[in-house]
Amino acid sequence: MARKDTTTAAIADAFARLTSAGRPVTVRALREEARVGTDAARQWLAANRPARDVPDPPVEVLTPVLAPLWSAAIAAARDETAESLAAERDALVAAESSALSDADQQRRRAEQAEATIAQLETDITRLRAELTAALDRAQAADAANAATRTEAAAEVAAERDRARVAEQTAAAAQATATTLRAVVDAFHADRKSM
Repeated sequence: MARKDTTTAAIADAFARLTSAGRPVTVRALREEARVGTDAARQWLAANRPARDVPDPPVEVLTPVLAPLWSAAIAAARDETAESLAAERDALVAAESSALSDADQQRRRAEQAEATIAQLETDITRLRAELTAALDRAQAADAANAATRTEAAAEVAAERDRARVAEQTAAAAQATATTLRAVVDAFHADRKSM
């Protein structure tokens, strides 16, 4: 039963679309528009096609009856439109408020990020200055150490030279002493033998 109701509703909707578009309502057009079988379209059209020889409705007789209904329908449509517009306006106001709140949060985050970046740049500048000063001190200390090493090496070389000279002098003095002793001994030996 639900399948038949669905098919009937689909055919009725297709009939309304064809009629409002001003297209001829044939079994084939109805079948293609509703996407139903040919038999279903034919049966529905046979049962629901308006008669062609029906005169126009009597407007002057129906106007007093339909005027209050028409007025009520227009009022209801206006109320529904106003409610729909109010709901859309409320949704837009809420969306705008949310967007503004998000924008404020993003602006605050950007300001915090900029402050952090500025602090980091200050820290980097300070650290570079400290590093440069430390490097200058290290280079000065290295130069002083190099000078001290050079002086120490010169003193060590001088001490070695003095030690070598002292050894040579001691060796020469030893040789002289040995020679003098030999001469004195020889002199004493000559005197004894006389």
